[in-house]
Amino acid sequence: MNTNRKGTFQDLNALFVFGAFTVLIIHILGFFIENQTDYPWNGDVEAISLILLRFGRSLFIFATGMLLFYWHQKKQMDWMAFWRKRWRVIVLPYIIWTLIFTGFKFQSVNPLVLAEPFFNSLFTGSSFYHLYYIPLYLQLNLLFTFTKPLIERYLNMKVLVALFVGQIGLYMLYQFLFVNPHWTIDWSANALLALVQHSYVSGQNYFYMYIFTFALGAYAGMHVDQWRYWTNRLQPIAIVLTLVTGAWIMFRYLNGTKTYEESLNIFDPLYLIYTLSFLIAFYSFSRFLGALPNFGKWLSRLAKQNMAIYMVHPLILFLMESYVIFRLDWSTPLIMAAMFIITPPLCIFLYEHTLVSHWTGGNRPKSKPVYRVEAHKA
Repeated sequence: MNTNRKGTFQDLNALFVFGAFTVLIIHILGFFIENQTDYPWNGDVEAISLILLRFGRSLFIFATGMLLFYWHQKKQMDWMAFWRKRWRVIVLPYIIWTLIFTGFKFQSVNPLVLAEPFFNSLFTGSSFYHLYYIPLYLQLNLLFTFTKPLIERYLNMKVLVALFVGQIGLYMLYQFLFVNPHWTIDWSANALLALVQHSYVSGQNYFYMYIFTFALGAYAGMHVDQWRYWTNRLQPIAIVLTLVTGAWIMFRYLNGTKTYEESLNIFDPLYLIYTLSFLIAFYSFSRFLGALPNFGKWLSRLAKQNMAIYMVHPLILFLMESYVIFRLDWSTPLIMAAMFIITPPLCIFLYEHTLVSHWTGGNRPKSKPVYRVEAHKA
């Protein structure tokens, strides 16, 4: 148990920033891969970069589990306050931006046109490119709400190993049933089979596909000093394992063993090992960067804008791809770099101006109280 949890926790700031940037990079790369005729460049470099950077969501899920249990372990929870905060800083902005995206997608403000796709997007996170991580994040918070005492009591290294094996077993089962099927199964034959198929097709939207990563974060949050020690000692091995598994994933695609679409699937046992080894290798580096006096403060400020970048970047990229970049006589790599540089500040600006607190004055700095000391008169 952490006896001192005051102040700020800087270990994860670089991890948050890097995770947000990988999300941005893969969505930029994805557009140019699909439009090689209009924006030709090295398709293999683009594809490999996109394939190897698809661990951003896993980094966020690990960080979510770690922060929840770092700040709240062994504490008597005020669940109303816990969920009120999430309503204010997560759910309400998500509703606002889902409505904005739905309006842009259908080019309409007619409630009769927008109602059905809006509510479908709201519950699935499917508006525009995707916002599925928000419903997934709320699922993880629900899991935390209902299982916090059990996790605090029973989560240990043996349980983590069992969850790791179970997660790999689930991925292998799905590979066996859907990726390289050995039987011809009519998945629409009954409700149970349809549910199994749905659990794979829409698996990225549900917490059970990431349960090991969340549990690893929870364990790290409850044993911070031990986790720091382990990641520091294991960093050289983890770096080697990351390079080896990354090279294996890359060459499976290049030699045709896996198609491009199959290589994008992060629910693969090898990709889980790749993600885990990268996480262990990167954690100590993230902690080191977060502890730097000036750079650490900049990272901390940027990490707080993760939600802005994640929530708004689909709109910014859509507008640039639709109305701007085709007017530029630039090389493809230069356009990619410009999109990457321009998008974050625009996301932060737009996000801040759609917050309810911005319009109600909630973001205004509070004036400091002035204390007057009067001398007693003789």
